[in-house]
Amino acid sequence: RQTNGETTADAPTNVPGQVLPLTDTTNEGTATEQPAEAGAEAKPRTPRQPRQRGPPEDGIPSKNKVMVANLPYDLSEEKLKELFAAYQPSAAKIALRPIPRFMVKKLQARNEPRKGRGFGFVSLASEELQQQAVNEMNGKEVDGREIAVKVAIDSPGKEDIDPEAAGTAPLTENGVVQANDPPTSAAA
Repeated sequence: RQTNGETTADAPTNVPGQVLPLTDTTNEGTATEQPAEAGAEAKPRTPRQPRQRGPPEDGIPSKNKVMVANLPYDLSEEKLKELFAAYQPSAAKIALRPIPRFMVKKLQARNEPRKGRGFGFVSLASEELQQQAVNEMNGKEVDGREIAVKVAIDSPGKEDIDPEAAGTAPLTENGVVQANDPPTSAAA
């Protein structure tokens, strides 16, 4: 046979002009040929540790907070507080979906709320009211969704205090201290 002017007898071709099949490693020589950028040596990246999901492993059960799961995504913190009005809530926080800063600014300019992640936390007046809320509200239907109410797990080193009252913890726009925020000192 003849392919592009060359005679080939060792490999069958299905299509005229077919190229040779790829080998196992096709970019062997290209990795070492690239020049170093601005004198910096190219270091292989170490893979990031995946973020821990769920409650902290060494956490302790909260004295007055409950975690509410399977919430509607458009539920506001005010409505969440109203749901638990019988248990004297002091604060209600909904976890918001992480989005880029420019999108946050666009939503604020349009006066649109951010969507939630489907869970939130409610701080109640006492431990007795917390247990009562867990027993009575677990399995209740809210906007067609059956919510799950559990005792929240606090991270070690965090007490059940209102961070706004203490004035030491930085708050994000939704009022929740983010895990990657640096700790702040009260002497500042």
